[in-house]
Amino acid sequence: MVLLRKLIIFVVFAFAINLYSQQTSLLQTANNALKSKNFEVAIQNFSKAIEINDKYAMSYYGRGVAYHHSANYQQALLDFTKTISLDSTFIETYLSRSITLTELGEYNKAMLDVTRYISKNPNSAEAYYTKANLFYYLEEDDSAIEEYTKAIKLNPNFGLAYYGRGVVYKLKGMKDLALKDFDKYLQVSGNMDNLEEETKRIIDEISKEE
Repeated sequence: MVLLRKLIIFVVFAFAINLYSQQTSLLQTANNALKSKNFEVAIQNFSKAIEINDKYAMSYYGRGVAYHHSANYQQALLDFTKTISLDSTFIETYLSRSITLTELGEYNKAMLDVTRYISKNPNSAEAYYTKANLFYYLEEDDSAIEEYTKAIKLNPNFGLAYYGRGVVYKLKGMKDLALKDFDKYLQVSGNMDNLEEETKRIIDEISKEE
């Protein structure tokens, strides 16, 4: 399930990168580097921007995203927490911090953050997907299925939600439902998430068990 865990981060952070537009050259450079996944350059420029103005929440947020993608989760956590201390109204930070806490194995704390995010943004398929994965890690499979289903209802083309739910169905021995979800994943996502080969392998494995 390592692939699934890594994909959570990509999916949820992908939409957060474009949430702000900066005017200064440092922040423009940092933001462009973040979008192009040049995380080292992004960190350098966000850090320089923080040296100039250490009260601007978005500099910490952007650097936190870059640190997270660089697998520096402790520093990402510090930056997201700093963002919240400077601007608690930027609700996206709670979802981002939830993902970082998930990587650090702090599942209960992560659940608090994603739940808070959902209370302010109840129509986010990505948030329910994140919450579903947390229930998966906590081995609360029925709750995981419920949250994956919420994500799918909000976004019927959310391939990874079908994949995640299919994994849980397979673990519960619900083979027909698992196959249905894996087939749907292939239909809506193909190899967009680099999971086509793995999904086909799982489908073949289930079919041989029958």
